Amino acid sequence: MKEKVSNQENEESSSMPVFNEDTVKKYPRSNRRIAVGVAKYGISAEVGEEEAQTVHISPYGMQLRVSHEYEEGDLLKIFVNIPDYWERKRRFVDYSRIDTPDNFKILVKVVSSEEVGKRGKKKILLARTVNMDEVDEQVLKAFLQEG
Repeated sequence: MKEKVSNQENEESSSMPVFNEDTVKKYPRSNRRIAVGVAKYGISAEVGEEEAQTVHISPYGMQLRVSHEYEEGDLLKIFVNIPDYWERKRRFVDYSRIDTPDNFKILVKVVSSEEVGKRGKKKILLARTVNMDEVDEQVLKAFLQEG
């Protein structure tokens, strides 16, 4: 008797590229420096827990310079401060607000952390995007393309 062998298809055939450092570094104009706030994900996550700066940023993830210690697998809330953020967002959406936010949030997962500098006080984090608003993704892409 012949046995049936099940063929499992590879799930990597989806439209999202496989995440690695190159998906961030090789994204067009990803090396624009952007000030960000970093907070461990949770109910009490506040904007000002740590100020950091991106080394590379893309819709897929980011590489940033931080001073706090984060472990691989940590979820972080990133507050991205793009100049004139609300004016940029209004190009993509049609609604009014009384307040005008100056940043947007991205949920990322730490992929790696490596020490830089002589004393190892600074670290370079590589983080993969877990969740980002679609309109904020368009705003980020447009900002990076302006170069």
